[in-house]
Amino acid sequence: MSEVDIKKLVYSFCESLTMKNIENLQRILTDQATLSWGPYKFVGKENVLNWAKEFWELFPFISFKEKSLEVHESTAKHEFMIAFITPEGRKGWLPCEGLYKFKDDQIIQLDMKLLHGFVAVDRDDIERVKPRQTR
Repeated sequence: MSEVDIKKLVYSFCESLTMKNIENLQRILTDQATLSWGPYKFVGKENVLNWAKEFWELFPFISFKEKSLEVHESTAKHEFMIAFITPEGRKGWLPCEGLYKFKDDQIIQLDMKLLHGFVAVDRDDIERVKPRQTR
């Protein structure tokens, strides 16, 4: 695969998650695809697709902000930030590092390293917190 083709697959994966496009995810994943997401591992295309559906329930609105994308033969390292809004309207940011492996113009393995993220708080959240008295 060329560097251009690999980058297209990486961007297609991110776009599929952003647009909730299950059909495109089915197309770009091998049947043997695996996805590691933090401490969890999903083996097989159907399990990865189920992960995506649950991901969309947790984060109905997401976008990706790329930091870097390095391609090496049949692998890629993608550093990015996921900006999200939860169903309750909370905004957050989750820095990630994705390590991709490819086979036959598809993604066969994706290992996501989740870095420390942030959830925004509003003034009401801050005002609800009562300071503890010090002695």
